[in-house]
Amino acid sequence: MEQVSFGGILVNNLNIIHDSAKEIYRHPLGAVPCCEEVSLALKVAGLHIEQATLCVLREGVGIERHDMHHDDGMMRVGYTVPEACASGGCVLWYWFEIVLQGGPLCYYGAELPYASGLGCVYHNPPPAFQLTVYDGAFDTPEWAKSAIMYQIFPDRFHMGDPDGVRAGIAYHRDKGRTDIELHEDWDDLPVYEPRNGQSYYMPCDIFGGDLEGVRQKLSYLKSMGVTLIYLNPIFEASSNHRYNTGDYLKIDPILGDAEGFRRLADEARAAGIRIVLDGVFSHTGDDSIYFNKYGRYDGLGAYQSTESPYYSWYHFDAHPDRYTSWWGFESLPEVNEHDPGWQDFVINGQESVVRHWIGEGAAGYRLDVADELPDDTIGQIRRALKDANPDAFLLGEVWEDATTKQGYGKPRTYALGRGLDSVMNYPFTNRTLEFLKGKIDALLYCKFLAHQRHTYPAPMYYTLMNLISSHDICRTRTMLSRDFDVGDMSRAEQAVFELSADEYELGGRRQRLAAAIQFSLPGIPAVYYGDEVGMTGLLDPFNRKAWCEEDSSIIEWYKWLGDLRTSRPVLCTGHVWFFATDGNVLGILRHTVGGCDFFGKEIGSDAVLTVVNPTDRPHRIVLDLGEIAELMPDGRMGAAIRENTQGAVSLLTGREAALDKGLIEIDMAPLQADVFGVV
Repeated sequence: MEQVSFGGILVNNLNIIHDSAKEIYRHPLGAVPCCEEVSLALKVAGLHIEQATLCVLREGVGIERHDMHHDDGMMRVGYTVPEACASGGCVLWYWFEIVLQGGPLCYYGAELPYASGLGCVYHNPPPAFQLTVYDGAFDTPEWAKSAIMYQIFPDRFHMGDPDGVRAGIAYHRDKGRTDIELHEDWDDLPVYEPRNGQSYYMPCDIFGGDLEGVRQKLSYLKSMGVTLIYLNPIFEASSNHRYNTGDYLKIDPILGDAEGFRRLADEARAAGIRIVLDGVFSHTGDDSIYFNKYGRYDGLGAYQSTESPYYSWYHFDAHPDRYTSWWGFESLPEVNEHDPGWQDFVINGQESVVRHWIGEGAAGYRLDVADELPDDTIGQIRRALKDANPDAFLLGEVWEDATTKQGYGKPRTYALGRGLDSVMNYPFTNRTLEFLKGKIDALLYCKFLAHQRHTYPAPMYYTLMNLISSHDICRTRTMLSRDFDVGDMSRAEQAVFELSADEYELGGRRQRLAAAIQFSLPGIPAVYYGDEVGMTGLLDPFNRKAWCEEDSSIIEWYKWLGDLRTSRPVLCTGHVWFFATDGNVLGILRHTVGGCDFFGKEIGSDAVLTVVNPTDRPHRIVLDLGEIAELMPDGRMGAAIRENTQGAVSLLTGREAALDKGLIEIDMAPLQADVFGVV
């Protein structure tokens, strides 16, 4: 153990301890509601402490200092979250200043890269521990906490009405959108280069997936346990991705119509499946009824006239050709989210876009580029959505840690209870891929998982969208197959990229491990269309190929995981603990306390242990479940597990794991995941 000298006094990380993930040091654990009192403690051993001070920083307010008191080998202080946080939540940062005998000063703070868990001593003001404070009234829909998501890029999933698709293409071409063309071969490679004399790539090639095709596949989705479909944009637009909205109140004719959407929503609901739509509200298309740059719609668009009812939606430096656009793409003019007319049309009006589609059967929205929507706008969307349906779900596209995201010159608050229900958990995506490829070890991966557990408000944490592929990143099967830097590859190089048979097999084995992790964690396991049948692909448009079965075996794994999660509620809302074993093996323990889940709901006594070995070597691991249980909210569970646990049985194969007084011994083959019921 490394020792650090403070004025001649040697201190190591066993002399002073604070672990924000253990209740003896911080109670209650995790994020807390506004105005909550939090007990914080330092364990001190082998040192004489003259004074210890808790330092708390809140952005815009400064540093508060609170004296700690001696208590049986600990230094403790009770800290009440300031009432000012009740205005909507905040993130606090804390560390400790410690005066040693004779006057030397040392600091204790978080050990990077994460702001939670076990810390360490420092000579200077240290990295701080995170304490997330959220609106105490915040909750998320109960159904979302047990959802299994399937994300569909509509044009590429399944064609159900070929005649309707062709009629929709004719509609667009009649409007002058002559670039829109239908692939006659479903197995074609998507267009990825400029064509027909174009100067740049236009995503206008259509494969013909439609809403009727989704409806026809509901039984297929149900067989995987899917209870939530997230549809990429379905509203009229002049592209295959439809993020350049042309008309918010009209289903794109290629996909179907409003009646077809209602039928899909009704039949999905009858099958126990909800549908979340993509809300693309930070910008519109230039070829839209609102901007109407090409005059393809009746009425005046903002580009055509300053007298347009939509003119105030946009910012023009010089009308009509100089306007603010999303990331400089002139085809995507940005809107002014504080314009009263835009707010009334999209959010607040009784017939607003947000309310309209909830009334038509949607169960909520995924907000595109949520980072680029002001917090007050997201708050308005939340209020309108919950007013239309209190059980509706609001998911945001956020690529970083949502609790500490900065934007518009200040901390974002959409993860603190008055904005989003959930976010796309891209940090999980990145760390999971790194772990499974051996880029980080199980210990660091566990620290990451525990960090999210202790920094996100529980209602959001239990509904995080835990994805490993999406329409904006490479498919997981490809990413897990071998090491490469897709950022250095041109589209032409990506188009001819192929995996060897061995690489494809390795990617599949690792993908199974990723899915086991997804389905074992709190949050919503999200499957990107085609991943369940082994689809590969790099970046857009190669991650958006038409659905095809490349590996017929892996879907059985997804079905098994879906059945398991559906039949064991503890995997949805139970308590969770993470641990790393010798040999770089990951463990995830889900359990109830007194037959209740994390939220206090009675679901019956249960404990499920998932073990993942991502290495190319077999490992025999030994876990002390009793020791792990001592970290649980009720410390008495440790003795109970040691005395009462009878065994652990694989829910996959039926094999029994040796277990004696809380010690469980498991043999794990290379690249293997197994799930055990602990009884």
